[in-house]
Amino acid sequence: MTPAAIFGLIATLFYALASVLVVRQFRGQSAPSRLALVIPGALAVLAHAVCLYFLMVTDHGLRLGLMPVASSVAMVGAGLVMASSLYRPFEWTGVLVFPFATLVVPASLLIRTGYSTHPLEHGIGLHVLLSITAYAVLVISACQAILLMVQHRQLKDGHIRGVMRLFPPIQVMESMLFDTIWLGESLLTLAILFGFLYVDDLFAQHLMHKTVLTLVSWVIFAVLLGGRHLSGWRGRTAIRFTLAGFVCLLVAFFGTQLVLEVILNRV
Repeated sequence: MTPAAIFGLIATLFYALASVLVVRQFRGQSAPSRLALVIPGALAVLAHAVCLYFLMVTDHGLRLGLMPVASSVAMVGAGLVMASSLYRPFEWTGVLVFPFATLVVPASLLIRTGYSTHPLEHGIGLHVLLSITAYAVLVISACQAILLMVQHRQLKDGHIRGVMRLFPPIQVMESMLFDTIWLGESLLTLAILFGFLYVDDLFAQHLMHKTVLTLVSWVIFAVLLGGRHLSGWRGRTAIRFTLAGFVCLLVAFFGTQLVLEVILNRV
């Protein structure tokens, strides 16, 4: 086995363990033990980082195709969940983040697309790093929005059921949601700025859809944050805007790369 495969297997096993632990706590209707999640989660993230190093760093440059970037987003997202759960109750989002990471790590090792490695200049490298981090933060925002949507639906029904009774109050959940959106939007803004500064032709044919959809996503999150500040937007409005912005961002990169690396390479 290659070093990437070895560390990828270790990461997958620890992510799977963390997934099982958080799901069991959901079923047992008990508040998640942060220590029980942080230990396997942190070990998974460390092994995942080493796996990505061997997978992405080559003699010819970085491999930044569809699956390696998806794996990178999963790693950063899991790491942020671990770090954030130390001071705020973000560990619940692990029920969505950990299973995703469990699937994407082996997928990134097994699936090869048509992406060609190439060296990156410092400015473009920073653009890529900021983009991956922004995606990861906004993934957590989307997960938080989904949990908040379930909470709102149960509250509308007049009865908070099961494990949702252990969740923080809706006001706290919404505050956590907007904290992640502010951070994600800030990182996305920097990523876009570095893109305009260092990418030779950001509106080239193969980047047009990605650029436009990313800007649309940025506008959606900016409108949401403005509405929150000026009009106190919350609840379903916040959830819908968050998920709409995330879907645009998801299609911007992963949809575009799927077409470029997989579909067009088979035509």
